[in-house]
Amino acid sequence: MAFQISGTTIIDNNRGLKQYGDTLNSLGNTGTSATLDLSLGNFITATLTGSCTFSFSNPTTNAFAFTLVLTNDGTGGRTITWPAAVIWPSGSIPTRTTSANKTDVYTFFTVNSGSTWYGNLAQYNY
Repeated sequence: MAFQISGTTIIDNNRGLKQYGDTLNSLGNTGTSATLDLSLGNFITATLTGSCTFSFSNPTTNAFAFTLVLTNDGTGGRTITWPAAVIWPSGSIPTRTTSANKTDVYTFFTVNSGSTWYGNLAQYNY
């Protein structure tokens, strides 16, 4: 494996070097239905303002990952319906925080352009 150093960038001539950074997509209030347009960014923030049915659209590559930071509004107690293409660890949708003004963080990834999404409740009850 050959490496070249150019300024502060290391280049692997055999594999290439990719830069990585998350792009913020601030969705705002969800209402009762929200589409997460993944072409707008892979770090999404939203406020759950109703019991919401989510859909995911436009993953930009075959293998794609995103983070959803979801905060409950001042009412709390909202429910979520996830896309049918999302599968969860052990086949069970995780129990989320329903308290008012609390935040949960979800991660999702696909390796087949969104035919299947692997979901995880990464952090909860902030």
